[in-house]
Amino acid sequence: MRYRILLLMIVSTVLLWSCDDMYEKQSEFEGEIVYPAKFDTIIGKIGFERVEIDLLKAGRLPASQIKMGKAKKTVVEYDDEVITIDTLASWVNITGLTQSKLYRFQIYSIDEFGNKSVPQEIALIPFTRTDLASYAVSPPRVMSSPSAAVIDWPNGITSVLMDYTGLTFEYTDKDGVVRNGERGSDSRFFIGNVSAGQAVNINMNYSIIPKINRVRILDTVNLVSTLVINMPTSSTTFPVSEREIMEANGVTTYTADGVSSIEKLVYPIHASSLQDIFYFPNLKTLDLTGGDLFKLPTTVYDRNGVVDPIGGGDYAPFMRKAGDIASGNTQALKDLLEAGILQKVYYRPHTMGLDNLLQPFVESGVVELVEGPSSVLIDNQFHLDGLVQDGNFRIDYTFPATDAPAGEGIVNPYKLIMRARSSSFVFALPKEYQFNADDYRYLKFKVYAPKKEVFTGAYADFQRIWPRIMNRMWSFGQFSNFGQEYWAVDHIWIPDADLQNWKDITIDMANARGKHNRVIILNIGGEPGINPWNPPMDIVYYFSNVRFEKEP
Repeated sequence: MRYRILLLMIVSTVLLWSCDDMYEKQSEFEGEIVYPAKFDTIIGKIGFERVEIDLLKAGRLPASQIKMGKAKKTVVEYDDEVITIDTLASWVNITGLTQSKLYRFQIYSIDEFGNKSVPQEIALIPFTRTDLASYAVSPPRVMSSPSAAVIDWPNGITSVLMDYTGLTFEYTDKDGVVRNGERGSDSRFFIGNVSAGQAVNINMNYSIIPKINRVRILDTVNLVSTLVINMPTSSTTFPVSEREIMEANGVTTYTADGVSSIEKLVYPIHASSLQDIFYFPNLKTLDLTGGDLFKLPTTVYDRNGVVDPIGGGDYAPFMRKAGDIASGNTQALKDLLEAGILQKVYYRPHTMGLDNLLQPFVESGVVELVEGPSSVLIDNQFHLDGLVQDGNFRIDYTFPATDAPAGEGIVNPYKLIMRARSSSFVFALPKEYQFNADDYRYLKFKVYAPKKEVFTGAYADFQRIWPRIMNRMWSFGQFSNFGQEYWAVDHIWIPDADLQNWKDITIDMANARGKHNRVIILNIGGEPGINPWNPPMDIVYYFSNVRFEKEP
C-alpha cells in the first residue's frame, strides 16, 4: 500500500512539472507579429522631375483589385521624405524630384497596426531642368530673301538625345506686328514682311521628349531658344536652281532689286525645282503649264545608222513630267500660297505631282486647274524609227500617207511596209516626260490591214498587232532614271472581216499608272521566227488617228 501511494505521488509531481513547462514554452510566442505581404517587384521609369515605379508583376491595377493579406497601405521613403498612401498601390508617381542626383527609394506595405512588410528598393536619377539646360536643337537651314525667310531642318530635329514632337515660333515684323505660328511633325515654317538688311529674332519653343541611354523619358518638355537671322539686302545675289527657266522669263539680274518688277513667272511641266520663286518679292502669278513660253525638250536617238530626234515643238496634254518634283523643291510654292502672296497659280492636273499640295487652294480660285481636251492626237514629232533598236524592227514608213485608203475622219495617216520579222511602229516621248495615264487612260488608233492573201504561210502571224509599253527602248538605258517598267497587251488580231477596212482599236493604259512609261511599241506580227525575210508580197499597213483619250 505504501508503494502505491509513493508511486502516485511521483506521477503527480511529474505531471505538474510537465504542465508548468508547457505553459512556459507557450509564453515565448505570446505577442508575435505577423508581417504584411510585400510588393512582388519594383521597376522604375524616369520622367521630368519625377519617376514612376511599378510594384506588381500583374501590372497597374486599381486598389480594389489588389489582395495582399493584412497589408492595407503603401509607404514610399526617400531622403528624409515619407509618403503614405491610404490604399495599396500597384504603382506610384513620385514628383518634385528637382535635383539631378541619385534618389534611393524604399517602398513597402503596412497593416492596420503599422507593421511593415519587407521593403522593395530601387535607385533612380530623374531628368531635371538642369539636364534640360544642356540640351540644344541642331541649327536649322535658313533660306532668306530681303523680306522673307524659310526655316527648316532637312535632317530633322530628332536625334539620339531627343524626339521632336512640335514647335511654336514668334517674331515681330517690320510693321511692329507680332507674328506667331505652330508646327507639328513638319517643322518647316515661313516668316515674311521683315526688314531687309536687319536682324530678326525668332523666339522658338520646341516640344521634345528627352532620351536617356537612347530611351525616351515619360514626359514631353519645352526647350526654349532664340534664332537670330540676319536678313540680306535687296542687292544681295540669290542662288538660282533653274537658270534656263529664269532666262526664258527675262530674268538677267539675280537680286531682289533685279526681279522686283516681275509679277508673273512661267514654268515648263518638266521643271525640276520651284525654289527660285521664293526670291521674287512681287510675284503674284505662277503659270505651271509652260504657256507659250516653252517648247518641249528633244531626245536624240543615234544608233544603227539612224539619228532620230524625238520631241521639240508644242506640249501635248497626254504628257506629264517624268516622276514628281521632289517635295523639297516645292516648299517655296507652299510657303507663298499659305502666306497669301501668290494670287493665281495655273496647273494641269497630274502633270508635276503637285495635286495634293495645290488642292486646298482650288476652291478659293487661287489655283486654277487647266483641263486638256478629251482627245489628243499623238503628233509625228513623237514617232521614232524602230531601227535604232534593232535591224529586225525595220519598217519603211511614209507620213503623211497621201495614198491612204478613204475613210471617215482619217487624220495623220501613216503608210507602213514591213521589212523584217519584228517590224515595229514606235512612239516615244522626250526623256523628261511620261504618259499622263491618270487623265488620258486610253490609247486609240485606226488600222487598215491588207487583203487576206498577204497573210499566208509563215506570214500568217502578221495579221496581228502586239502592243508593248515601257520606260525606254532596251538599248537606251540612259533615257530613263527609273529603270524599266515594262508591260504588254495581248496580241490584237485583225478579223478577216475587218481586213481592207479601217478598224478602231483601243488599248487601256491603266497599267501605266504609277509607272514611268514613255515608249509605245506596236509590233506587227508578234515577232515570229522568220529567217530569211522573204514575203510573197509586201505587207502594207496604214495607221491613222493615233491618239490618247480620257474616256473609252
